[in-house]
Amino acid sequence: MDKKYWNDYYRKHNKDGSISTHSSFAEFCLSKFFIANNLDIVELGSGNGRDAIYFAHHLHNVVAIDQSTTAIDIEKESLRGEVAQYLQPKALDFIDEDYSKYESIDVLYSRFTIHAISKSDEEELLPNVYSGLNDGGLFCVEVRTTKDSLYGVGENCGHNTFITDHKRRFIDSQVFVKQCLTLGFKILYFSEENNLSVYKNDNPVLMRLILQK
Repeated sequence: MDKKYWNDYYRKHNKDGSISTHSSFAEFCLSKFFIANNLDIVELGSGNGRDAIYFAHHLHNVVAIDQSTTAIDIEKESLRGEVAQYLQPKALDFIDEDYSKYESIDVLYSRFTIHAISKSDEEELLPNVYSGLNDGGLFCVEVRTTKDSLYGVGENCGHNTFITDHKRRFIDSQVFVKQCLTLGFKILYFSEENNLSVYKNDNPVLMRLILQK
């Protein structure tokens, strides 16, 4: 993951309303799947915390992990009032975290972060996600796929990875889902389409996936 790029990005855009309002994926997960009260949620790559803060406002306990120290500093500045007791920002690489040491994880949430890591990192992460979740826990993923129009644009780095303004690894949804099913997950929801997260002129094809342990 390009730590310098993301530090610069959040330093430049931290007042941008379009990245301070919670995502449509966060709203989808909360309304359709986060039914119980006070869920223990860990966000993998929380950025400026917009989704983590949204979950905390709904009284879920959130650990928000991001290796961008700038992003985590922005999150910490947002810890006011009731949100502060429900949100814990952590500046570290979510690939290296040992989720089995957490007392309880009901949800591991990843939006636009799986495509920011290498294939080898993904292969290391997925078993840790599965083992770290409570029985019945959810793994929620939204990510660009190989069906996106940006696939193939820019410098080809192999493994479905291309560099434009930054590096993206486009996910083959069928391969990813098969990996997760092999680990023991079952599918609660799957879609692969655009019009899920439009940002300015960008309307990516995304996989939206809810898995249960």
